[in-house]
Formats: sequence, structure tokens, C-alpha cells
Amino acid sequence: MGRRAAAALTLLLLAGAAAAGVLSRRLCPHLEPARTFPLLPAWPWQRIDSPPGPQPLPLAGLSPGWRAISLGNPAVRRYPACWQSLPRTPWALKLFDGRLYVGLGHASNEAPTANAGPVPLLAYDLAAGRWRQEATLAEEEIHRFVNHGRQLWIPGSDPRASWRWGNLYRRQVGWPLWWQQRRLPGFIHATDLAWQQGRLVVAGSVADAVASAPAGERHGSALAVSSDGGHHWQVARLAGWRALALVPLQGQLYALEALPGPRLRRWLAAGGRLGAFVPLHDLQADGRWRPRRDLQPADLLPGVAAAGQRYAWIGQVTTAGEGAAWIASLGPAADEPPRRQAFVARSLRPGAIDLRPVLLPAGEQAMDLQADGQGWLLLSSVELAPQRWRSRISRLTTTAGGTHSQELVRWQAPLPAWSLAAERSGAGARWFVGLG
Repeated sequence: MGRRAAAALTLLLLAGAAAAGVLSRRLCPHLEPARTFPLLPAWPWQRIDSPPGPQPLPLAGLSPGWRAISLGNPAVRRYPACWQSLPRTPWALKLFDGRLYVGLGHASNEAPTANAGPVPLLAYDLAAGRWRQEATLAEEEIHRFVNHGRQLWIPGSDPRASWRWGNLYRRQVGWPLWWQQRRLPGFIHATDLAWQQGRLVVAGSVADAVASAPAGERHGSALAVSSDGGHHWQVARLAGWRALALVPLQGQLYALEALPGPRLRRWLAAGGRLGAFVPLHDLQADGRWRPRRDLQPADLLPGVAAAGQRYAWIGQVTTAGEGAAWIASLGPAADEPPRRQAFVARSLRPGAIDLRPVLLPAGEQAMDLQADGQGWLLLSSVELAPQRWRSRISRLTTTAGGTHSQELVRWQAPLPAWSLAAERSGAGARWFVGLG
């Protein structure tokens, strides 16, 4: 066989294998095997690289002694239209291996930009001073980055392939490629991940959480535990809609569910789940989860009007010192619009709950949290007028006597501040803020 014939045969075999893979995923998703594979860098015509050079950024009302520069808008080439403003939102920022990563996209099924994937994975090279696209994720949105030693992980918020397997993505310090672990059994959404005593834990939802609900309504909360780095999983199916956040605290790992408002409460009741719903679960030594029946949803929203009756989406869990902090996106109450509220927990043990709200001025929204020594940096924003937002960064500390806040810097801009990443160098600090 000549070289040309051998090359043609090789290409034919590769094309046939690729076609078989596509057919098995599209037509027979139950045949798709669990697998781990590298993500190729974007092709030249897919790249969303930016020219180098940060630019000065004049901000109104910037605190004295501070200087602001703009790193550009890397999302605008992927989402250029005015109606694509939501997927341009920088939902998350993370510093890792000399780069600043940004989470983009939109995983909602509603609005003009519903399911805005596949989403580019963009990173700002701090040494080169430019944005580069490292990969394209088959997800609708990137909403969270999680550091683990020399690795950076991304939970797959909403995969564009079949629901046979959910996704995790990871990159190692010094390695150029990202790896996709498509091994989470039946996961529709992976919302958070954490490690506990050498085990990898994922919170999210699966397509077959219950068997008794009406057809098409059997999806719901799930928690997965792996003892071998994510190759094999033990999945616990729960009664709720979605497990949202994992909270490491006092040597224990807790899982928080979405807290139901009126609409979600009706959905749980229609599926016969409301009576079994528990908002918090403890991971036990044997890998099983203990439902915390000593708690009601209202217990997890101290100081909130109509707590227990309004919806709450919990995220941005950040541990520091002896506590953990998170942000709850609260649905509307009778006399209060939706808002974002921060909370600090020092204990979630039975009979010793120590959970406190972080009080902000009326109308000010808690947006993001970053660990800062024994406390946290809290990013918050308030709308002063159309296209005029005041944002600030405050330092939070907590003691047995209460939680204390100290403002560090503030500014005004046409857009709210969504995300925060912090880098310390000696006595100085450099903070990165995503506006959107």
C-alpha cells in the first residue's frame, strides 16, 4: 500500500471513529462511555486573543491613593451584540499560574441569551499583558473556579452534550492543556466541588433524582463523592431541586440546597418531595450524607424578612480562618425586591449554629467574596441612577462577638461590579474586578 493510500485510510478511520462518536452521543447517548480527554487549544479562527497593553481607567469617586487600569473586554468578540450583555457578564474571576481567568456565558433557559454556549475559556496573561483563549468548553456558562493545590478546576454548569455524563475540567500548573473529565453519572448541572479527607465531592443535579415525579419532572438535587480523583462516583439523590454549594467548616463538609420560594415549593409538592426536603446535609466518614432535619430553610437566612418563604440561590462559598462565608441571591418578598445578601458561618453543628448576616446599607448588593488572611474581602454594588453604580471592597472579620466590616476602596462606574480576585505582593495588593 502506498503512502497516499495509507494516509487516506488513516484519515478515513479517524473520520469514521469521529462520526461513530457523534452518532453514539446524539442518537444513543446511553452508549457513550465515561472518559477523560485533553481539550485542544482554539483554532486560529476561533481565538479571542486581545492586543497587549492595559489602559488607564478613569473612575469617578475612586478612593484617594488608588489607581485603576482597564484590562479590556475580552468577551465582546464572542458575544458582540447588545442583546448578549448577560453572557458577557464576568460571573467569576480566579488567579492561577500567573493568569487571570474569567467565567462567561449564560446557562438560563430564559431571556434572549438563553444557553449561550459553547463558552470560551479566557485568561489574562499577567506577564504578557494580554488575553488569550485557552480552550472552548462545551458548557452554557462558566460560573465557578476552584483551586486545589497545583490544580484549577471548573464544575460543568450545563453541558451541551447528552446528560449521560456531567463534566469537570482541570488544569495543572505548568501544563498548557485543559482536561475534561466526562464521568459524573447523569449530572445535568455541577454547581460546586470541594475536597474532604482526600475525596472529591460535587454538588449539582441529575436527570433521575426521583422515580415518582411526573414524566419530565424527575430531575433534582444530587451529591457525588469520588475516592479516586473523579474516575468513579458514589451518587446520592436528594429530594430538592438543586444542590448548590459545598461548605468546608470545622473539619466537616456541608452541602446546601436551593431554598424554595412559592414556585419551587409548588414544584416540590407536585412531585411528592416537599415533606422529604432538607436544606442542609453533612458528609459522613463512610461517604454517605446525613440530612439535617434539625434545620429549616429559615434557619439558613437569619435576619432576612420572610425567611423560609422566599427563594434563595446560595453560592460564592469562601473559607477563611475558622469560618465560611457565602452569598445568597434572594427572591422577592411582599415588601422587598430581590437582593443579594452575604452570610458568615462559624459553626453549622447541631445545637451550635453560629450563622450571621453581613449588614449592608439599603439597596446595596453583596456581589463576591475572596479570602483575606483570617477574614474576607467583600465586593458590593448599589445602583445610584441609570448607568451609575457605586461599588466598594470591604474587609470582613468575625469573632465570637460579631462580624465587623471596614471599607477599603470605593468607586463609581456605569456597570455594577460582579466578581473579584485578589493578589498580594509584599505589603502591596493588586485587586481585579469584573464589571458587567
